[in-house]
Amino acid sequence: MPGIWFQLEAFFYTMILGLFAALILHYYQTLIKKAKAAKLFLYLLDLLFWVMMVMLVFLGMLYINQGEMRSYVLIALIVGGIIYFRILSRSCTALVSKLADITLAISRLLFKGVYCFPRDILYRIKRIVIIPRLKKEEEDEEKEK
Repeated sequence: MPGIWFQLEAFFYTMILGLFAALILHYYQTLIKKAKAAKLFLYLLDLLFWVMMVMLVFLGMLYINQGEMRSYVLIALIVGGIIYFRILSRSCTALVSKLADITLAISRLLFKGVYCFPRDILYRIKRIVIIPRLKKEEEDEEKEK
């Protein structure tokens, strides 16, 4: 049985983990609101988010108190989340919003680079090579008639 100081330390660190998890949730909620994602994509993102959040909390618990899930640990996680959303979220909203804007800008830039750029190149190749050849074939067919 761990001593009282170990339990208090684990409670404190788990409360910080709850604060951090709530901050990540706040960021995710802000990002989703700004992105205006489609429903199917939103379901996929929610699933991915919660899998990552469970992994983060599990790894944090593994580091803090060797993965033991006692009732006081669960209470500390919940208290950390409540403290964040009741007290700290108002002061962090501007920072979280700015981070969400930056994330969206980077993801849009990557989307343009990965998807739109090759598509534009293929379109230009088609316009330069294929369309003139088709026009030439049409002109040749008209001359034969």
